[in-house]
Amino acid sequence: MKKILLISQNFYPEIGSAANRMKQLFRLFGKSYDTTLYTTEPQYPNRDIYEQEKFWDADLTEEKIVRVKTRTSKYETKMIFRFLLYLETLCRFILKILRAKESFDVVYVSSPPISIALAGLIAKRKFKAKLIVDIRDLWPESLKGVGKFNSPIILWIAYKFENRIYKQADQIVVNSERFADYITEKGIDPKKITFVPNALTPEELELGSTKRPIINEPITVIYTGNIGLAQELASFIRMAAYFEKDTGVQFKMIGYGANYQKLIDSVKEQELANIIVNPPDTRSNVLIKLAAADVAFVSLVPHPVFETVIPGKIVDYMGIGLPIIGMVSGYCKDVIYASNTGFIYGHDEEQAMYSGLKHLIQDHELRGKLRQNGLQYAKANYNWQENFKRIETLISEFE
Repeated sequence: MKKILLISQNFYPEIGSAANRMKQLFRLFGKSYDTTLYTTEPQYPNRDIYEQEKFWDADLTEEKIVRVKTRTSKYETKMIFRFLLYLETLCRFILKILRAKESFDVVYVSSPPISIALAGLIAKRKFKAKLIVDIRDLWPESLKGVGKFNSPIILWIAYKFENRIYKQADQIVVNSERFADYITEKGIDPKKITFVPNALTPEELELGSTKRPIINEPITVIYTGNIGLAQELASFIRMAAYFEKDTGVQFKMIGYGANYQKLIDSVKEQELANIIVNPPDTRSNVLIKLAAADVAFVSLVPHPVFETVIPGKIVDYMGIGLPIIGMVSGYCKDVIYASNTGFIYGHDEEQAMYSGLKHLIQDHELRGKLRQNGLQYAKANYNWQENFKRIETLISEFE
């Protein structure tokens, strides 16, 4: 039996698509291989929420999970402290790798942050193992996209690291097909790249298929996930303000992130009674709340780098059977249109978006059709058990 080492900064019980992706991969790896995971104690979006017992709701083989403890604080809102956290995590992973007495055949590392992939390079050399790098986002490109980090020297170094990681990886797994285009443009053989999108478990897909009323009042428009630098959510608040006097629709957010408090303050200042902002919750609870909603919202900052991504929430929205409305472009928009699951607008088309939402509110048959389209697309493309077979194929080809 092959021995696998997974390395990821984000992991259960943390919330967010990164932690969920590695949680599912850890479970699936464990069914076929002798699998060990190096990760941190839960810290995203902050450490305090994991004092709540409800977040520790999964049955995992904890003896195969090695958690390192970090001390950096204030990383939730200050970019410099976030980078210090990344650096500290890298150093602690390297120490753990260098002190390890067992060996591994394959190292599977999750990035971003890009620093964790550097730990993977060290593990590859230490264990003389094959290295698979799982790319969930393009760093440092995405840092430029949010406009918070533009130091030419640091970016130059980061790009050098990025190129080295791509070249030294034996295989690269991406969760967006557009990432493959970016990576091959850097001279990487496309045969080294495998597309494995975020997905849902069979149980989660079953939840999405549960029958629920199509005619529902008030209609609930929901947003879930990160409220950070890349998500443009002022438009969601403006949409709620536009429909403030319409008793047939309400708005709900379940989120976390750098701009979470700022968003709450904005809702209070405008005294919007038709929008509810809920704190972070477990994935299972969020999916249940999605299943009780009627329309889902998505938006990203308009920047070329975000045209390559598909947020994990899109996969969840489809798998739960929610029509989608919002403002994105590129790959995300293409997937929504290819699956025929919603309506997408430009950032200069907010009035048109309001009209589109009115149409969805009034036409329950259309919502039902979009719901079924999303469910079918998710079952065909976003099933963890099926998609993991692509990774098993890669590992089987390693000598």
